[in-house]
Amino acid sequence: MLDRKIAQKIADEVMSSLGHNINVMNENGIIIGSGSPQRLETYHETAMKAINQCETCEVTEAEALKLQGVKPGINMPIVDKEGKVIGVVGVTGNPAEVRNIGKLVKMAAELIIEQQESMNRFYSHRNDKELFITTLINDRLTISEKEIFDWGQRMGYDMEKPRVALIVTIKQQEKNNKTALEDLLNEMKTSSSHLKQDISTVMSGDSILVFKTIKKTEPWEIEKIVRAYAIDILAKRPELKKIRDCKCYVGGYYTGIKGYRNSYSEAYGIAKHAIGSTGEFIYFAHSHYFWKLFNHLDDEVFSNVLLPYIQKIEKCFGKGTEEAMLTMKRLYENGFNYEKVAVELYVHKNTVIFRRKKLEECLGFSIKGNGEDNLLFSLILGYYRMLKNEQELE
Repeated sequence: MLDRKIAQKIADEVMSSLGHNINVMNENGIIIGSGSPQRLETYHETAMKAINQCETCEVTEAEALKLQGVKPGINMPIVDKEGKVIGVVGVTGNPAEVRNIGKLVKMAAELIIEQQESMNRFYSHRNDKELFITTLINDRLTISEKEIFDWGQRMGYDMEKPRVALIVTIKQQEKNNKTALEDLLNEMKTSSSHLKQDISTVMSGDSILVFKTIKKTEPWEIEKIVRAYAIDILAKRPELKKIRDCKCYVGGYYTGIKGYRNSYSEAYGIAKHAIGSTGEFIYFAHSHYFWKLFNHLDDEVFSNVLLPYIQKIEKCFGKGTEEAMLTMKRLYENGFNYEKVAVELYVHKNTVIFRRKKLEECLGFSIKGNGEDNLLFSLILGYYRMLKNEQELE
């Protein structure tokens, strides 16, 4: 079906190149695109003849006087790939003068329509895939697992293949990095490591989700496959030099349709709550279970233990609380490498040391080491981050 938007696009683009008035009529002979706005929505009698006979119809000035809504010119049927006439494109003027131009106009019109149909198919597939992925990771299934399985099969995914969830996040100076993520995903798809069976999308403009196809499901095999994939598509990409921070979070393998949700939940949990200590850019669920401990704490622990500590820190640091907590988060992620954290935060190394010591004095215990105090502060930091995220969403 030929819509008005495309019809007017044909008229505008072709007219700007040829200088002749162009009319585009739908399958009912109604002008839906024209260089003469006053002719829009009027009936074109010769266009209907071109549609019914599926042939080019020329109209002289004398003939035009006898017809309804027609001016001298040439009218050519627009035919789709299936051979169906979907409309007519007309060029106003003396038929002898516009005959050759008409052939170019017809070719241009059909090319524009074909390009638009390709774009429509692309966006339709992308929207269908995004809805499919949303359904996969949803807590509550609105359709049966078999329907989801069949849906994936229709989209070309072998739903029998094992997959694990991989969340990729990047941090830039700009607050909205959706374009950067889309560019990165497109770059990832050009890699030989990114398979056709890998299901991927940009999630709400803040992360990329890939359900990575794997051959073996043991934890160490998942590490081997996904680490090689991540290094190939991320660490070796030159455009990532512009990215200040890039992290990958990988969920475990679970069977069945519900397994997609379980794997995604693990990857999401690590992304939101895990505090790395190795400085790596990739984290696996089976190696970082702190977030599960955090999620299983009851409300009284949050309100009676962790919140008082946070309030004490806020009283001690005031407006500098966020800087202090961010410094500690970066220290954890970089294995307490003061020089590296100082570079990341654009501060002097002594500033990093000062913030840590002041925080220890405020809390009354050491934060460095592998003792129970370290676990307590990890919980405090995790709860602080959760509260900050909730405030930003309000």
